[in-house]
Parts: sequence; C-alpha cells; structure tokens
Amino acid sequence: MMRKDIMKKITASYKVMLAYHQQIGSLFKVLDNSFASEQNKKRLLPLASNKLFSVCDYQYMFLDNYTLWSHQVPYDVGLPFWLGRFYVNADCLVDNIPIDDYPAKQVPHLAFVWTWVGCDEPNLVDADEPECWIAIVEPQPTNPETRIYDVAEMVWRWIRIETTTEEEADGWIFGRFYPHDFGCELHGFWQVRRFPLKDISSIYQINQLIVNPLTEKLAQLADNG
Repeated sequence: MMRKDIMKKITASYKVMLAYHQQIGSLFKVLDNSFASEQNKKRLLPLASNKLFSVCDYQYMFLDNYTLWSHQVPYDVGLPFWLGRFYVNADCLVDNIPIDDYPAKQVPHLAFVWTWVGCDEPNLVDADEPECWIAIVEPQPTNPETRIYDVAEMVWRWIRIETTTEEEADGWIFGRFYPHDFGCELHGFWQVRRFPLKDISSIYQINQLIVNPLTEKLAQLADNG
C-alpha cells in the first residue's frame, strides 16, 4: 500500500516544507513592519494580523512550527500551496473599531501579498518555481456595508487572472471581478504583478519589489480621489 520511493523521500520533503513555511512566516513579519513605516508613501496595516489566508481557507498562525489553527485532523487538510495577507491604507482607519470590521465603503482599496508554491493550482499552469504575487484591488462589493475582512475573503476566492484579465502593461496584469451566485459579490477591478519568490532574498529586494510598488500605487489612488 505504501510506496517505497515515496517513503524514502517523505522525511526530507517534510523538513523542506516546514522550512518553507517558516520562511513565509518570517517574510510576512518583515512585511508587516515595513508596510507600517512612516517613511512609506502610505502606511499599510494587515487584516487578520495573527493569521494568513491559505488556499483552503484554513487559518495559519505565526507559531514556531507554523501549526494549523483550530483544526484537529491534520490528515484532512492537505498542504497549503497559497499563503497570503491583505493590507489596508492606515489613513482609512479613523474609527475605534477592529480593522477587520470596517465597512468596505470606508476602505475602497486593498493591497495583497500572496505566495504560491508554483504547482497544484487547478486554475493556473504550473510555474517553474515558487512565486510571489502582489496586487492592488478595488473590490466594489454589492453591499458597501460588507466587512472588509469578508471582502478580502471574496477576493481570495474569486480573483481569476486566467479568465478575467483585460490587459497587461509595465509588468502588471489588469482585470476585474464579475459577481455570481457562487459567493462573489464584487464588481471592481484588480491589478496583479507576479515574480519568482527567490527574487526577495533581502530587505532591499522586499522593499523594491513589494513595499514600494504597493504603497506608491495606493498613494496615487488616494490622491486621485
């Protein structure tokens, strides 16, 4: 029943995945601090600050071994091939309520940073290596009172570059959302840039490839209206 060739590789492979998840956790800790800096064009703060979004909506916490959140049956969850986080413009946060509970009408734009292992995604052709995706989203939910966290969950589930891309320019992919009966209530737009995850191996590269592009784009959108 158990294949010998798989059994020979599983321990080493598991250690690699643990190390990968730990590096992803470290990346987002660095990003949280970098985005919050007053030196940026705009300060960004994270949604769901104690966990990451994952491909199956299982929530991950920043623990030493990156353990699963509130799940008792690890054999049933699989390996997350997407992990990511959403960020909001701190200027929009003027009320004394948790960030996740803000209505979408007060937070017109979201930024996100997602990591993908590069395979096992049914809606994408496999990549040659793990990737980082960054994006600016103008979600425009049907109900403007929708919690911004719930809006982020819809973005997480329903952004589809393979079917809703409208153009590509300057390294960015531009597209939009289409509401449907399966859970998407978004009418807005998105712009995504994807690049190899190995390109961000230093703080300088994190700032150049992730922090600066996203904060500058959000600042430009805020200035325009």
